[in-house]
Amino acid sequence: MQNKVILSIIIPTHNSQNTITNLLISIHTTQFKYFKNIEVIIVDDDSSDKTRNLVRKLVEKLKYKLILYPLRKNLGPAKARNYGVKKAKGKYVLFLDSDVVLAKSTLRYVYQLAKDEKVKAFTGIWHYQQKTDKFFPNFKAMRDWVYWFIEREKYARYYLFSTRIAGIEKRLFQTIGGFDETFPEPTVEDIELTYRIEKQAKIRFSPELIVYHEFEDFWPIAAKYFKRSRDWILLYQKRLRFDPVATSKKEAFKATLAAMFVFFLILGSANRLFFYITLLIALQFTNLEWYFWSFVYKQKGSLFLMKSIIFSVILYLVIDLGSFWGLLLSKIKKN
Repeated sequence: MQNKVILSIIIPTHNSQNTITNLLISIHTTQFKYFKNIEVIIVDDDSSDKTRNLVRKLVEKLKYKLILYPLRKNLGPAKARNYGVKKAKGKYVLFLDSDVVLAKSTLRYVYQLAKDEKVKAFTGIWHYQQKTDKFFPNFKAMRDWVYWFIEREKYARYYLFSTRIAGIEKRLFQTIGGFDETFPEPTVEDIELTYRIEKQAKIRFSPELIVYHEFEDFWPIAAKYFKRSRDWILLYQKRLRFDPVATSKKEAFKATLAAMFVFFLILGSANRLFFYITLLIALQFTNLEWYFWSFVYKQKGSLFLMKSIIFSVILYLVIDLGSFWGLLLSKIKKN
């Protein structure tokens, strides 16, 4: 009698040779004993590096069933994930990005959720710990951590179905149509799917589901912020409301203050009134960022804090530019 597959882990890859081995080994070495009841599906999105060869070398060495599906052309992560679900045999599917590593107890918690079948969809979190000593990866990791745990708005639900780690009942995923394949890049396809899932079932945020993720340096992250805000503004136009899934009112206000700060800072050099307005804006921005900056100071010290203040403003400006560009493109398409 064959073992029943309870959980299928879907991992899309594209030129992931530097990260995929660490992820697969982290699954292999996790505190878990039901490996016969899971499968790991790699959907390789036409990699041009050694990703496929590395996966094939590991197939016979792992405790779990590992299946590789190589795609002949690059289709994007949304299509790759949907393809993986079609091939999955599990009652639940767990999505992982190829550049994360599982915490030791994460898979055990995920499996319990899938086995109990009480929760139809769930999502986890990535830890702020980074291996590198570089400033920006640590800044970005702590920025996300503080948003999810320290700056949480009272009575608000935090439930983004993040593809870094998120699971869902396969039947529900198929019922709502999976990821929107019109998104060629990883921008807001997870946010858009989140809203559709929530129409059918509540997504549980489970802080026990932890992965480790090594963030990139400033320019790659800034490009992602720009594209994500560019596409997010289109989702906002349809819903006309903020929420903690992507951008809360507080975050939107911070972005507005950042733009106003730079604007009045430039004008303030020639006008005392504008200078005082700049100070008022800076105080308000500081008040909103206080929890984050306090956390940064406790973790990394004063020099790191000074850099964080500067980059906090810069990233909100990138978000402003992305949102403006998205609105501009939307108007051009309508005309």
